[in-house]
Amino acid sequence: MRFLYPPLFRPVIRKRGTFLTWGVTKILIFIGIFLVGTVLTGTIVSVYFVVSTSLDQAYSRNARTRALAQAYEINQLLVAAQNELQYLARMPLSPESIMQHLQAKTAEERSRYKEIAFQGQAVAERFVLVNTGQTIESVAVEQILGAKFDIFSGRTQFVDKPEGHVQISDPMEAVYPSVHVQGEMSGLTMHVIRLTTSVYDADKIFKGRLTLSLDLRKIRDIISLHASRLSPLFLFPQENEHKRGFFFDASGWLLFQSESLEGAHNELSVDTLRVGLQGDIGRPGFSTAFRPAAAHNLFWEMIANVQAGVAGQTLVSGTFLSPNGRDRDLYLSYVPIVFSENAELRRVVGGIGCVDTSFVFMAATHKIASLLAFCLGVGVFLTFMAMYFIGYRITRSVRLLQEEIEQRTSGDDVTPLTVAPLFDELHQLQRPINILLTQLKIVRSDKLLQEGIREEDRMRQPVDFEAGILQKSSIDPRSSTMSLYGIVGSGPAINRLRQQIRKAARVLADVLIVGETGTGKELTAEAIHSMGHRADGPFISINCGALDENLLMDALFGHVKGAFTEAHSDRKGAFVAASGGTLHLDEIGNASPRVQQALLRALSVRRIRPLGSDKDVAFDARIIAATNIDLLQCAAAGKFREDLYYRLAVITINTPALRQRKEDIPILIKHFLDENSILTGQEPARISRGALEKLCNYPWPGNIRELRNCITRSLAFMEDDILLAEQVLFADQLPEVAESDRAPRIQDMDGGSCSSSTGCSDPVRATTAEAPRAGKWVSGETPEIVLNARQRKVWPIILRQGEITRSEYQEAVGELISIRTAQYDLRDLVTRGLLEKAGRGPSSRYLLARLSTN
Repeated sequence: MRFLYPPLFRPVIRKRGTFLTWGVTKILIFIGIFLVGTVLTGTIVSVYFVVSTSLDQAYSRNARTRALAQAYEINQLLVAAQNELQYLARMPLSPESIMQHLQAKTAEERSRYKEIAFQGQAVAERFVLVNTGQTIESVAVEQILGAKFDIFSGRTQFVDKPEGHVQISDPMEAVYPSVHVQGEMSGLTMHVIRLTTSVYDADKIFKGRLTLSLDLRKIRDIISLHASRLSPLFLFPQENEHKRGFFFDASGWLLFQSESLEGAHNELSVDTLRVGLQGDIGRPGFSTAFRPAAAHNLFWEMIANVQAGVAGQTLVSGTFLSPNGRDRDLYLSYVPIVFSENAELRRVVGGIGCVDTSFVFMAATHKIASLLAFCLGVGVFLTFMAMYFIGYRITRSVRLLQEEIEQRTSGDDVTPLTVAPLFDELHQLQRPINILLTQLKIVRSDKLLQEGIREEDRMRQPVDFEAGILQKSSIDPRSSTMSLYGIVGSGPAINRLRQQIRKAARVLADVLIVGETGTGKELTAEAIHSMGHRADGPFISINCGALDENLLMDALFGHVKGAFTEAHSDRKGAFVAASGGTLHLDEIGNASPRVQQALLRALSVRRIRPLGSDKDVAFDARIIAATNIDLLQCAAAGKFREDLYYRLAVITINTPALRQRKEDIPILIKHFLDENSILTGQEPARISRGALEKLCNYPWPGNIRELRNCITRSLAFMEDDILLAEQVLFADQLPEVAESDRAPRIQDMDGGSCSSSTGCSDPVRATTAEAPRAGKWVSGETPEIVLNARQRKVWPIILRQGEITRSEYQEAVGELISIRTAQYDLRDLVTRGLLEKAGRGPSSRYLLARLSTN
C-alpha cells in the first residue's frame, strides 16, 4: 500500500509551481541557457552577417573572373586563327599545298577550321577547301558561286587592304548543298566566323584574298568547359551546381549557349536560354539566333556596354529578369570579344555572358548557417550539461533522502534513516523523518492486520445461495426448470441447450450430441428421450469406446443360439432391445471401421442381422449418438465414415463446456451439495466465500464431472459444517500413487521382472506388498510368477488398461498367433490368479484379479 510523502518534504522535492518554488537544477538551467543563448545568438548573427557578406563578394569576383577567363581563351583562339591565316598567305597558294599543311597539324588544331578559300583575280586561281570533320574536301567554285552567304559573296570588287590586315566577319551560317561526306554527296551546314586577308606577291602586287573560317563550336566548347566541373576555375564540388554561358554578337543576337561536355557534337542552340523570354527568332545569316525584346532592359544594357567594349556584372532573377525580391539573385557577368584587325583598328565581334544558376552561394551560406547553428546548439547543450551537473550535485542529497524514504515506506525496513553524505540542513531533518517513518510503519501494520482479519472473516463466511448469488439469476432457484432431467443451470448457454432438447424431443429424427468429456452428453440424451413421444419405451446406452470390436458388435446386433461355442441361447442386441424407445451410442467416434460399416447399413435400412443368423430383423429405435471429437475432421483424416456422420447428424446438439457457462457454477455447487445431503441423510453442507471463489476461478478441464468429483472429494476432507477454501482439492493437487503400489511385479522366464511402469527389466526377485490369492491381492506375500515371451510382451498393456480381450491380445503380440494360442495364454494367466474371465463368447473379457468385482 502506497503512502503520501510527509508534508515536510513537499517544498524540497516539488517539481511544479512558481519560479520561486522551482528546484535548484531547474533554476540554474533556465537562467544559464537564457543568458548563454542570448550572448551566443548575438555573436552568431554578427559572424554570419560578416561571413556571408565576404563570401558574397568573393563569389562575385570568382564569377567575373570566370567570364574574363572565357573571353581571354576565345580571344586567344581568334589570335591563333589570325596567325594561321597570315602564315597561309605567305605559302604557295594551291589546294595541294594547303591540304598538305593541314595534314601536318594535330586533329585538334585541324578541326578548328571549317573553310579555306582563295579568291584570285583569275577564276582559275580560285579554290575552296571544306573540313567535313573526317576529311578535307575540295569544292568546285561553280557549285558555290551565287549561293546565299557563300564564301565569295560580296567579294567581286576587290579593295586593296594593306598587307597584314585581317578582316573578321560576323558569325554566320554557311550552307554547302553538295559536298562529298563519308563516301557520298550530301548537304553540309556549318556555323563559322570568317577571317579574310589580302595576298601580295614578292613584288607587293595584289594577287587576291584568302579566307579562313573558324568553327563556332570551338568557342562553345570553351564556354561549356568553364561551365562544367572540369573548369580551371572550378570553385568546389556541389551536387546541384550548374552554370550557363552564352555567346552573342554585337547586334544583340544570342547565337548559342553552353552544353554539357557529353554534348560537344550537338548543333548550336539557344533553346534553353530563351525559355520565358520574348523576342525575335532567326537573324539573316544565322537561322537559330534569338534576340530578346526591348522589354528586357537588363539585356540591352549589357549589349550597350559590350558594344562600348566594357565588361561588367549585374544581378538578375532568372536569365535576364530584374530582381524582384521573391527569387534569389544571380550574378550575370559579361565580357566583350574584341578582335584587332590591325594595329590601329579594333572591332567588337560579340560578347560572352555567364549566369551562375547553381546553389553554390546559397549552399555555402546554408552550411555556414548550419555550422553556426550547430555551434549555438553545442554551446547551449554544454551550458545545459554544466548547469545540470551543478544542480545534480546540489539535489543529489535530496534525491538519496527521497529514495531512502520511499524504500522504507513501501517495505518492511524499520531501521533508522542514515543517508550520507548530506548537506548540514538536510542532515538535521533525518531525526524527525525517522520518527514519522516509525509512526507510519505502526499505522500501516495495524491497518494491514485489520484488513487481513476482515478479509479472512469474509472468506470464511458461508454463502447464502437463496438470498445471494442465485437471486441474480432470472430463474427461481426452487423452480423445477432449473434442473431439467439432471441438466442444472440458468445461464444463456444452458438455456439454449434446453431449447434444443425440447425441439429435438418433438421429432423422431436421429440426434448427434457433440461436447467435451464431462459436459453431460448422456444426460442430454436421456432428457431428449424423456421429453419425447417414446418416453415410455426403453432407453439403452452403449459405450462404443469401452468395448472391443467383437463385444461391441455382439452388444449392438446380438446373436442366435449356436453362433459360436458359448452361444447357448439367443441374444437380442441393443438395436432390437431398444425398439419403441431410444438407443444411445456414446463415444461413437471410437467405433472401428467394421462397426461403422454395420451401423451405416443398420441406419440406412432400419434392419439388423444378428451374428449367426441369415435373416434381417427390423428395429424401431431412435438413435442418439454422442462424441467428444470432431467427426468431420476424423472423416477428413479417414478415421470416420463421412456418410455415417451425415446419417447420425440429422439434428446436432452441442453441450457447452463448463468454462463457457461459469455463471452456472454456483448453481451446480448447490445442486451437488444438496445431492450429497440426500445420499448421506445429513443437512446440506455450507460453503464459504473463499471456497466458492476458488471453485469459480478454476478452468475445469474435466467440466461438470470434474466439478462433481471435486465437491465430493472436498466434502470428505471437510472438518466442520462449512467447506473452506483450503479444503478444496483439485485433481492436480492429489498425491500421486506409484505404479509399483498398484500392480505386482511379474518375473519372466529369464528371471527379469515386469510392471506397468517399467516394463520388463533385468532379473531380480520382485518383492511387493500384494500377492494374488483366490482372485484377490493379499498383503504380506511375495509371488514368483514365470511368464512366457508372449505373456511378458503383453503384460504391461494389461497393467495399464486393467483388462484385455482375446483379439486385443493377438494384436498386441503381433506375430499372427492363432486364436487357440491366444486363448491358451489367457487361460494360463487366469489359472495363475493374475486375470479373471468375465462374459461369454465374443464378449469375453479378461480383467486383472484385483479389479474384479466378483
